[in-house]
Amino acid sequence: MMTDHHIPLFEGLFNISEIQEIQDSFALATGVASIITDVSGRPITTPSNFCRLCRDIIRKTEKGLVNCMQSDSVIGRYHREGPVMQPCLSSGLWDAGVSIHVAGRHIANWLIGQVRNEDMDMNRIREYADIIGADRGAFVLALEEVTVMPLDQFKNVAKSLFLIANQLSEQAFQKSRNTRMVLDLKQKNADNDRLLEEMKKELEKRVKLEEEQRQMEARLRQSQKMEAIGTLAGGIAHDFNNILFPVIGFSEMVMEDLPKDSPLRDQMQAVLDGAFRARDLVRQILTFSRETEQKYFPLKLQLVLKEVLKLARASLPSTIKIISRIPDKVGMVMADPTLVHQVAMNLITNALSAMEENGGELSVTLSEMDVGNQGFHSSGMPPGSYVCLKITDTGSGMNEETQKRIFEPYFTTKDRGKGTGLGLAVVHGIVKKLQGEIVVKSEAGKGTVFFIYLPRIKADEADAPAKALCPGLPPRTENILVVDDEASVLKMLNQALSRLGCKVTCLSSSLKALDLFQQAPHAFDLVITDMTMPDLTGDKLISKIKKIRRDIPVILCSGFNETLLNEKVTGIRPDKILMKPLMKNELIQALGFLLDK
Repeated sequence: MMTDHHIPLFEGLFNISEIQEIQDSFALATGVASIITDVSGRPITTPSNFCRLCRDIIRKTEKGLVNCMQSDSVIGRYHREGPVMQPCLSSGLWDAGVSIHVAGRHIANWLIGQVRNEDMDMNRIREYADIIGADRGAFVLALEEVTVMPLDQFKNVAKSLFLIANQLSEQAFQKSRNTRMVLDLKQKNADNDRLLEEMKKELEKRVKLEEEQRQMEARLRQSQKMEAIGTLAGGIAHDFNNILFPVIGFSEMVMEDLPKDSPLRDQMQAVLDGAFRARDLVRQILTFSRETEQKYFPLKLQLVLKEVLKLARASLPSTIKIISRIPDKVGMVMADPTLVHQVAMNLITNALSAMEENGGELSVTLSEMDVGNQGFHSSGMPPGSYVCLKITDTGSGMNEETQKRIFEPYFTTKDRGKGTGLGLAVVHGIVKKLQGEIVVKSEAGKGTVFFIYLPRIKADEADAPAKALCPGLPPRTENILVVDDEASVLKMLNQALSRLGCKVTCLSSSLKALDLFQQAPHAFDLVITDMTMPDLTGDKLISKIKKIRRDIPVILCSGFNETLLNEKVTGIRPDKILMKPLMKNELIQALGFLLDK
């Protein structure tokens, strides 16, 4: 049902130009004056066939105009039964009016009239000129021009107008109803569009939540996998480091005993280098498997890159050629070799993977460069000196969309099961951690270039940490208790400490060591203990020893990485933690730090 609020104005329902044409034709055909107004009396159309008496004389006087408007309001009142007819309250001429309505609402009036008939009192009409202050002569002349029409004929004209007005009312009603239906449909469409948009947003939200949940589950699985790898790697590292410890220790002692011109020195140095590579490999496994606390020191990237390329060449297909330009003169950076190894290994592995099908050429270049105030590669790098690692392949390349996402965690273009999507994300994280910048340039089908920029350190910074203890130190005379369940480790430490002048007591049982210490707590100046031992672990042994004698310095020596060790150590902490396999200089530094205070 339509309400008044929903019904448009007359101008909104009809074409006023067409209505004006109908009004003009009606006035011309019937000889009456005609006009359409709104319910307040405001004209909607232009007057048609108005007589000169009303237009130019009566309505030009103030009183005549007021009377005309009052008369129009009376004949224009809402009346559904037929036209309203009466003499004009101003001039006395015959007027009539019909209402145009829509669904019971009065929206306009159609007024006609300004005619006279033979029965009218002409004298009274002439006297009206004096009442309104008009010129009587002009008034009379204009009155003679007014259309003369029998009253019955005027009634028929008014009835015709009533029928026309009813048709207009019906037309207006239909149009108004159609307009309302269109508006309702538009509203329903708008509501439907809004509902569809809300449903779309809800679906997108659900899809996003499901994707986030999927990624979270993938991260959880990856985290659990890495945790399992970390636990396994920690155990392997502990055992492997226990094996390497005596290898390095005894090799160093042999090197000390060999004459400087002995041909065996080169062979022993090769043994030491191999042991150090094995030690670094264990650290890399631990770094990859779980987050470890990194320690940065001056590093020559050449050494790490040559080691990575040596590993890469071992599994290189014959269709791929490696070109390396790694000059020795390139400066140093402040970094951890295990992190740099991981960056280089990931990038080189990705490059080899991109050339797996069709072969190609891998180029690894190391150089120095200075960045001015404008930065470089639009990366916003701060000005300064950098070491640039450039890794180029002639593989499949990447489009722009892929390049935008390559550093996102879990994003991969490799087939399912062939990549985790973590490699480049890890590389990006490491480079940023080292205060560096990574830039990629690629084009689909034309290969890829990765640029790694790391801040180059000054010569004095590079030389600062390189303080090694040399032979010729005064001999030590302290009594040291060494506890380790590995016989080879005990034997090596016994000889190494004895060479320094220490008196060494070695025990493979932590319970026996505790019993001995309880019997003579002041017989020892320092205790060195392993962490993982049967019956009583190193941290528990330290707690018990410290309760007996709080001032006794204790070194905890373990094959676990420091982060894992910190998680395992409970109770009273040791004075110093050393990671197996340690070098002789590390042991000498620790003894000096604890015993020479």
